[in-house]
Amino acid sequence: MNASDPRVTAFQDKDQFWITLDDPATKNALDMALVGALSAQIENAPPGVLVITGKNGGFSTGGGLSTVAALAEQAQSDVDGAADVVRRGGNVIEDLLFSPATTIALIDGACAGAGLGIALACDYRIATHRSRFTTAYAKLGLPSDFGTHELLRRQVGASIADDLMKTSDTIGVTKAAEYGLIDALIERVDRKGVKKILKQLPPADRSARMVSMSTILDDEAIQFARALSSPSTLMKIEKAQRKLSR
Repeated sequence: MNASDPRVTAFQDKDQFWITLDDPATKNALDMALVGALSAQIENAPPGVLVITGKNGGFSTGGGLSTVAALAEQAQSDVDGAADVVRRGGNVIEDLLFSPATTIALIDGACAGAGLGIALACDYRIATHRSRFTTAYAKLGLPSDFGTHELLRRQVGASIADDLMKTSDTIGVTKAAEYGLIDALIERVDRKGVKKILKQLPPADRSARMVSMSTILDDEAIQFARALSSPSTLMKIEKAQRKLSR
């Protein structure tokens, strides 16, 4: 995949390949251009350690409201087309799941919705004390995208995952650690700190992670697009946009 976006930067630091999301205006909200650039960097990452993080105090708030609103508008007349867009975005999850590198989500700040899905597709999640997690979808009356619900079930169990999806509650690092959502805490985004923590973590267990997500992502995209086609969902999205613009 050939894609570039100034909001996605990458650099090599010895055996660590760092990808940074840097869109402070949206707290690293996801749109197709950004996701495409992220996929391209993941595919270009060499073997070793791949770290994905976000700049300016946030990992990713998930799909941006403007992106979701545009998809909802499309879904009113073209559900299949909207589903195709959602499914193409989900390719980044498979890129991570099958990366030959050891993948780390280094989370500092908000990690929500599809951003949480990206973090869950990594081998490890390392968070700072100011990190916050939420599925977010229920607030807009939507099911998950980017494999978030299924990956969350695999990580923390069906009961906790289903509850987090249903309520969209925001949890801090204490509760996230209790649930098994994160693997370690770090004081700040720091390359030496990541290297030190990685030495202390057990080898990544890819047995569950490597189970194909393709069919799940296909079905999820269809359900997401169908939910977007509901006039009531569109109204919720428009209400959230108005609230954000105040």
